[in-house]
Amino acid sequence: MKLSFPSPHIKPTRQIHFKNLKNINMDALALDLKSLSIGSTNFLSGTDLVDSYNQSLSSLLDLHAPIKSRSVSFSRSAPWYTCELHKMKTAGRVIERRLKASGLTVHKQAYREHRKAYAEALRDAQSKLYSTIINNSPGNSKQLFSTVNHLLKPLSLVYPEATEDRCNMHINFFRQEVKNIRSHLSATAVLPLTTTDPLSEFAQPLCSFSTV
Repeated sequence: MKLSFPSPHIKPTRQIHFKNLKNINMDALALDLKSLSIGSTNFLSGTDLVDSYNQSLSSLLDLHAPIKSRSVSFSRSAPWYTCELHKMKTAGRVIERRLKASGLTVHKQAYREHRKAYAEALRDAQSKLYSTIINNSPGNSKQLFSTVNHLLKPLSLVYPEATEDRCNMHINFFRQEVKNIRSHLSATAVLPLTTTDPLSEFAQPLCSFSTV
């Protein structure tokens, strides 16, 4: 099997499927739920009844929020990222939400262990992919150099163009921050110094010193 990296000038795309649940008409959905019928009532067990009810709800959801497809592009491809890793990432998000909701130590420990396992799975997947590419290209120097370059060459960061308007925007931002800080400092009331010394009212400022 010959493996190769995509051209750096072509952004890889992926087909995703989703449901737009935010745009569901809740009034129409409520009416359909009230008139929901699960068909025949002759079920052999409670499991069959639950399955039929779930199927009716799923069909109703597909009616109000049909599945849509869209092609999305990524700045850099990850050929080692598999479906198993995606499932692990999704499971990690579930554990993280559970930890935030409960704050229990057992959930915190489970989240740490899952993060560690996910990081190890990522390293193993990358190692296996690049090992396969190198082992399958013993005489292909171009492929070997491309693989090493892909591993070692850092991503080129894209900085915005330094225009005069952008510089003035940054200057005005920091000037405004300084003005805000000064206005807060001037608006703060200065508390008078108090003392508990009973002789403080008789104390006089030192104007001169006697000769020693």
